[in-house]
Amino acid sequence: MITTSTSASAMKLRGFTLVELMISMGISMIALASITGTFMAFAKSSVSVGEYVAMSQESRMTLEIFSRDVRSAESLQVLGAESADGVVYTEQGIILTFPSYHGDRTVKYRHRYVPADDEFALFRVETDEGTTTRTKLLSGIRVFKMQFFQTPGDDFASVSGPLASVDTWAKSLQLDTELVRTVMAIDNTDYIISARFMMRNTN
Repeated sequence: MITTSTSASAMKLRGFTLVELMISMGISMIALASITGTFMAFAKSSVSVGEYVAMSQESRMTLEIFSRDVRSAESLQVLGAESADGVVYTEQGIILTFPSYHGDRTVKYRHRYVPADDEFALFRVETDEGTTTRTKLLSGIRVFKMQFFQTPGDDFASVSGPLASVDTWAKSLQLDTELVRTVMAIDNTDYIISARFMMRNTN
């Protein structure tokens, strides 16, 4: 004689139904998507902060080197000088020369596009007694401009002079740049530099 047991112990061995499996999978996918989104946002934020810190350090080092060069230079040559709204400026760079006690020494600051990196960068090229050293100071430049002014007068106002003779009358330089970093395919980290320097050794 064959008997069929429908006891509680037998019911416990029953598997999940298709509907239950689909519901549990749906809940798992929602939870996974939420965790992934949170992780990606955290990772992006961490990378962005890291890039901002790197740009801050890069810009501080550049300003220190640039101020030292400008303040000790004897004269300058402006590359690609332009004029707009009464201000003479360049988006290319400058060449600084130094007093004779420095030896035969020049320093060029050159803003240019770097195809290999697909970005604009600022380079410092120093030539000292025939030896040339090239250093990249700033990378990921979105905006770059050097503005030139005369020595402040009695009213402490600095003004630009004639475009043609900028190399002669420029005694004050203002450097304005904006840096950007691409984080996870989005340009969302930028750093702005603006500082003015006096040329001490010029007449």
